[in-house]
Amino acid sequence: MRKLRCHSCGKELPKGSLKYVIEIRSFADFDGYLEEYEGDIEEGLNELLDAVESLDVKTLEEDVSKELIFILCKICRDRFISDPFQTGRTAFEGEDVKGTIH
Repeated sequence: MRKLRCHSCGKELPKGSLKYVIEIRSFADFDGYLEEYEGDIEEGLNELLDAVESLDVKTLEEDVSKELIFILCKICRDRFISDPFQTGRTAFEGEDVKGTIH
């Protein structure tokens, strides 16, 4: 049987030990603004559809939405929660987040 390890530090996480699941969901945002298209709209749509058809389906899906799941030990989870991008800035929580997205 494969041993479960912390995705960050690699520490073994035996059965029954404290561990955390971190789920990250990234998705494309739309701010409601569309640039005015100059030219024939139907021709532009056809060009866009042709470009999309030539791309791999998985690549297209990942450009729109992607989910990642990590298992972390307590130490790595606490470090991640306090500064997920290791920028030296703390993460926004609760009321601080309201009004910043959608």
